[in-house]
Amino acid sequence: MNLFAIDLGNKQVKMKSEYAMKVFPSYMVPAEVYGDRNVLGFAKQNKTASDFESKLDEGAVYVWGEDMKIDSPEYIVESIGFGLPRYKSNAFKLQAEFALAELAKDYEDAKTSLLEVTLVTGVPTEDYNNSEIVKAIEVAFKGDHNVTVDGDVLNVRVSKVFLLPQSLGTIIDQVMDDKAKITQEHLMTGHVGVVDIGGGTVLIDSIKQMNLSDEKQAQLDAGAFTLYKSIVKEMYRKGHKASEFEVARIIREANDDKYSFSPNGVNKVDITDIVMDERKAFTRKVSRFIASTYKDMSRMQSILITGGAANIIVFDQLKKDIEIAKLVENSEVANVKGFYKYGLSTKG
Repeated sequence: MNLFAIDLGNKQVKMKSEYAMKVFPSYMVPAEVYGDRNVLGFAKQNKTASDFESKLDEGAVYVWGEDMKIDSPEYIVESIGFGLPRYKSNAFKLQAEFALAELAKDYEDAKTSLLEVTLVTGVPTEDYNNSEIVKAIEVAFKGDHNVTVDGDVLNVRVSKVFLLPQSLGTIIDQVMDDKAKITQEHLMTGHVGVVDIGGGTVLIDSIKQMNLSDEKQAQLDAGAFTLYKSIVKEMYRKGHKASEFEVARIIREANDDKYSFSPNGVNKVDITDIVMDERKAFTRKVSRFIASTYKDMSRMQSILITGGAANIIVFDQLKKDIEIAKLVENSEVANVKGFYKYGLSTKG
């Protein structure tokens, strides 16, 4: 049985198979809006997005890929949301199918017959404890999927779905190596906190001896998207109009905490002061949230800072308030790597 792991977040979709690790945005664009990528024959050169078609939206073609430079939010289809409505939405179901198809592209069986897979995925702890949400996620992923990607018909059957609390992904990634062998036993026997900073939420969990503890657990529906909004607002106040998607890309692609905005692709405006002021404000908010949840940290080994947006906090500032905080290496993909390792461990 083939193994897939998918972390379908509010701002990013992380996907892993034996062949690939991919990180795509959690939004798609109708093909008629994205434009003709075959003009001058450039479409096949440095291609970073593909055309996806699903029976869930008959007749529609969506463009989805690693690097999609579109800045008009009114045209996109995204799955950001909270609670049951998100998981029952057609946008979420489409992204689930497209993520499966994106990984399936590397398997010949998906093109010639039927690719059977086991899937490991995860959700915030609050959602994990909601039976209706669990059922909705299984409906979105389990069963047969028929998706056309750039003209190739792919057939995937998800025979089994393992659903984990999201925070366990990071812990599993920390305690296991790439062959799912335990290498960090001390984390398995102690009390560890996990703070997952995502695009939509900031999740706090407490894990004792690899078991979730509900005594120190919280969810704040104010992840990185609130930072992007605050930067857009401050830029507008200073005469610069930008979208949240532009701001997110500026932050993601910046080097050495230097940020610039180009309204026309030629002229550049230095927005470093704006971005840093708002990043510091966001970090203070996260610090207060951590402190109010973990009121007594004296018996905790460490607090792992993870998630797709973990790198946008000012960690040195956070560390002054939360001394036992530790920024997880490659935090963007730590959860999905842990999901995949969990899948390997269940296969023996």
